[in-house]
Amino acid sequence: MRNTRRFGTLITLAGCLLSGAGSAAAGEPATKVLREAYQVPASTQPVTRFDVGRKSEAFILDQRHQGRLLFRYVRSREVFVLRQVPGPRGDVMLKNDLGAVMVRMSRVGGPVLFPERSSTGIPAWRAGPGTPLGPNTVRLDDLRPALSDIANDLVSILDRDVTISVRGANERTAWIYLDTALNARSALKRIKRNPDRKGRTLPDLNELRLVSSDHQELKLNDGLLEIHLVTQEGFAGRPSSLRLAGFLSGKRVRASKD
Repeated sequence: MRNTRRFGTLITLAGCLLSGAGSAAAGEPATKVLREAYQVPASTQPVTRFDVGRKSEAFILDQRHQGRLLFRYVRSREVFVLRQVPGPRGDVMLKNDLGAVMVRMSRVGGPVLFPERSSTGIPAWRAGPGTPLGPNTVRLDDLRPALSDIANDLVSILDRDVTISVRGANERTAWIYLDTALNARSALKRIKRNPDRKGRTLPDLNELRLVSSDHQELKLNDGLLEIHLVTQEGFAGRPSSLRLAGFLSGKRVRASKD
């Protein structure tokens, strides 16, 4: 095995603005987005924790964000944006940006969680209020060292030097660039952890470029992964680690629109 030059990472922040300080606000009006199965008025409990038989799969649903449901496993840092899709018998299916069902809200029998490694579903129950889900405050000055740490992690995962570049970040949006880079790292770890699963293999990646845009897009050409972010859409404006893992493993996955 060749020696990896772990000191060879490069972080560039092109076109970043140092003015306009302020964090991305998460205080939108509460909105009821689940049906009767939720059984809790959004105005009184817009953020709810659900427990399941396995502690590692307890999760939080946050419905304060104007009809967009935010989902996070209690022991995980990643926030997923879920869409509501009508299901059979009046159920509501909550799907991630891959179009996969993560939670089914049933009129009868309560919610059912569908973790990645389960195909049959796990019954869940409401366990009281949860911690609100929102972006962490990230200063633009802190973005470079944080991305440098991620780049070093990518060197270990990919066994090659990795460059991370950022275009269009400012004080208000720095958090989403960091969050997206963390999702990319999680996606590559997922692929490396399961190299033979569904034909997944690590890509020949040597540069990660994060770009502010008016639409989401993923591109992979000649070792360059370019992720276009819609920063004003918050968590919904960047891909999840699951979507990135599917894309990087050669599936070129597009989010379902049904």
